[in-house]
Amino acid sequence: MSHQQQYQVDVAALHRLHERNYAGLVNLLPETSAITTIVTGNYLSFDLRITSESRYTTDIEITQQPGHWAADYLRAKLEVRLYHDVRMAEVMASQGVRRLAVHYQQPNPAMRHRDEKHQVNQFLADWLWLCREQGQVKPGVADKFLPHGFK
Repeated sequence: MSHQQQYQVDVAALHRLHERNYAGLVNLLPETSAITTIVTGNYLSFDLRITSESRYTTDIEITQQPGHWAADYLRAKLEVRLYHDVRMAEVMASQGVRRLAVHYQQPNPAMRHRDEKHQVNQFLADWLWLCREQGQVKPGVADKFLPHGFK
């Protein structure tokens, strides 16, 4: 029986991911309470809407629009909080799962991955990459897209 190596949370890597996600999201925010729709393929589009705003934070919801090919439970849905003072964006909920811990012991009753918080924030980064490479904002909804130099 082999001893498993203890999992260590890489806080610096998680913070860098939050900073990159903030840079990618900040210019996608709708100007008003309108919904920004981003089309990333023939049958793949997402709605982005602001759910709450305060001086230092903005909460947004990213929801994959229904498609003829997928059941509702397979559609991506993220709730993200942007922290403007530190320029970070953090996924607060993914697929209805809230209060994501930075680390989960293995095994656990909810069957969460040990680094699930990092994984859902990486999913957001991958989604932003898809938007940058293939995305189009529907005409008339917003006149800006991703910030120049976003990587």
